[in-house]
Amino acid sequence: MEHAKREKRECTRFFCVFAAFSVVLFFMYYGERVNKINATMLAFSYKYGFISRGFIGSVYQLLDKILPGNQMKYAAVMQYTMVITWMFYALMFFFFYQCYRAYQRQDKSLVQNLMIFLVIFAVPTFCAQWNFGRLDVYLVMLSMISAVLILKERAEWLVVLLAAVCVMIHQGYVFMYANIVLVLFFYKALSNEGKKSKKYWRLFLSTFAVVSVLFLWFEFFSHVNGEAIYEDIVAAAESLCEEGKYHSDVIDHEILGVDLSKREWTYHLQNFLQLPFFLILFSPYLVLGTRYFRNVVRQAETVKDKFKYLAVAVGAATLLPDFILKVDYGRWVLAFICYYVVVVLVLLALGDEIMQTQMQKMVHEIKGKYSYSALLLAYPLLLTPFRDVAINRIAAVLASYPNEWFFHFW
Repeated sequence: MEHAKREKRECTRFFCVFAAFSVVLFFMYYGERVNKINATMLAFSYKYGFISRGFIGSVYQLLDKILPGNQMKYAAVMQYTMVITWMFYALMFFFFYQCYRAYQRQDKSLVQNLMIFLVIFAVPTFCAQWNFGRLDVYLVMLSMISAVLILKERAEWLVVLLAAVCVMIHQGYVFMYANIVLVLFFYKALSNEGKKSKKYWRLFLSTFAVVSVLFLWFEFFSHVNGEAIYEDIVAAAESLCEEGKYHSDVIDHEILGVDLSKREWTYHLQNFLQLPFFLILFSPYLVLGTRYFRNVVRQAETVKDKFKYLAVAVGAATLLPDFILKVDYGRWVLAFICYYVVVVLVLLALGDEIMQTQMQKMVHEIKGKYSYSALLLAYPLLLTPFRDVAINRIAAVLASYPNEWFFHFW
């Protein structure tokens, strides 16, 4: 009884300090505006048909009909986005709390550190001007809800529906965040036997099939009525965006099916110069993560166990098409970090002995070798927030020098 009370006090104290820290991060990085691409997305609606990225705009325009006053203006977009952002923070804390409670080991510092690490990136990124109101915030939100359902083993069939909604919000979910639920289902299918294993195979295959079919529809077949609805969407976007300045490229691509490769080529060149600098800056975590998963796979005794841990280790490889074909590297990097932190937190909370043991061992080695190990949690403050096309400020500044001296890409 005394142990339970002490644990409850420690949990309350941690989450109170954690929440205060998150609020400070918000006000440090709040950008005070919804930029034109994020506001433009609210102009997309299913009243024009089953179009790409139409889900959130449909919800927003339904709210316009229900709520008093005119919601189809920039001031209302700001208020709505603020509410959604704080809903995201609340759901992220709900996810953390569920993992924290489920983690059975007495020393909670492992899960605490992982939570702090993700919050340092997630809170500033989704309140700074580049991603305030970005559709990605809904994808992360629903992915965390799905992760909780899988962790608690309750209403897991809902995960398939939530994955479908995510693709309806943004078909990029297939590469960015679907890996979270697919890998967790895959892990649980290989971790169980008999009927339970078959259940998770069904959930895995159902999720994969649903998101794949929806992705193909939105990417290749949803533009048939584009010319007829283009002007209406532009008019709605002008009313929603600050000073009427809407994002023409996203409308051209999603409504008319225009290939933006030529328009985005300069951004690709910026990405190619920035990425090496960011990899160097982020290398301490890449090295530690690689070492950790290598040891986890080595400790697995059966081929099946090695296979499931290997799937966890390489699950973020679904982001490769985004890194190769698309230009928003700041968003891809955040998705990369979210995948590993969310999946590892869930597996630790599920009581995976190998992952828990190897994590403890790695942390003890770091603390024993390096007196400055605590800086590993403070250092991410220099790297946040992630932007959209640019990864972050430091990578952008560092890449500007070789561009100015040698390449002249932009």
